[in-house]
Amino acid sequence: MKTQQLKISLLSPAFLGDASQSGVWRTPPIKALLREWWRISAAPSFNYGHKTMREAEGLLFGNAWLDDKFCKSQVRIALEHWHAGKPGWETNDPKVTHPEVKFPVGSQLYLGYGPLIFQQGSAKLKNNAALQAGETNNLDLAYPDAEQAVIQQTLNLIDWFGTIGGRSRNAWGSLSIGQKGLTSDHPHLSTVQRDLKACLTLDWPHAIGKDIKGALVWESHKSFADWQEAMKFLAQTKIGFRTQLGFSTGKGSPQVEARHIVAYPVTNHDVRAWGGQARLANQLRFKLFRDTAGQLRARIYHTPHNCPLPSGMSEGQELAVWQQIHIWLDQQGNLQRLGAAQ
Repeated sequence: MKTQQLKISLLSPAFLGDASQSGVWRTPPIKALLREWWRISAAPSFNYGHKTMREAEGLLFGNAWLDDKFCKSQVRIALEHWHAGKPGWETNDPKVTHPEVKFPVGSQLYLGYGPLIFQQGSAKLKNNAALQAGETNNLDLAYPDAEQAVIQQTLNLIDWFGTIGGRSRNAWGSLSIGQKGLTSDHPHLSTVQRDLKACLTLDWPHAIGKDIKGALVWESHKSFADWQEAMKFLAQTKIGFRTQLGFSTGKGSPQVEARHIVAYPVTNHDVRAWGGQARLANQLRFKLFRDTAGQLRARIYHTPHNCPLPSGMSEGQELAVWQQIHIWLDQQGNLQRLGAAQ
């Protein structure tokens, strides 16, 4: 067995809940994170075939469903401590302007609604506690020697893109595990990239998307003094790429529009045929990271996949929407494509 110890450092608060929905360090979210990025690491070697890959995942991480092959996990993890998070939410919530909202909105509330709620004029924790930025823990990891290459790639991807807990797509629970920094030509990134159009043929996130300009990864030009300012920047960016799509209809729309495909439901802009049950998760994900100078910066990346679309939108329209968003991100002076010239 190969063993190693990793230091986990949180760069933004994490909403990790135990049975009582109170923030606490736990191993299940860590194992889920390992499996998530193992799938992306392993997918090319299985030619993106989910059935054979799912069997391999079950044999490595444990399963109770493979006939005559059920087994316990060969990947073992342990945290140094299971400390509870800090109760309350005592942080400034910088406001951002939303062109479709009458008053400025709190950036943390905008990106963290659910674990965070609006109460007495500010953002508050819905439940008891959250893990705070700056908290650390040591993770002991053991796995079969034969899996060393794919596990190392998985660890790199987690360090570059990984987040844990509630609203983690919006950069909550951004973590660092001390791996080598991300570069556009790193082989562990190159092997998990796939053309945008090809990505949209599968209905599960299996690659970092790419187009003729390179990987669909953007980073902030500037660094931030703290996570609050970084989250404000990401909130402004998310508002920007969503609202630039616009709407020509309102509630109970008889047709699907571009912004519906980015994420659904959309407040005050539902699609009549989809009703209140349709769900599309935003495929553009956010992450906070520290650059080579130790400065806090923001990263945006796209793991494209063809969400099972409710009736009313074709796959060609889905591709066009994402291409429009990529163009918008490329045009922002405060963002830079990974690997692009300064």
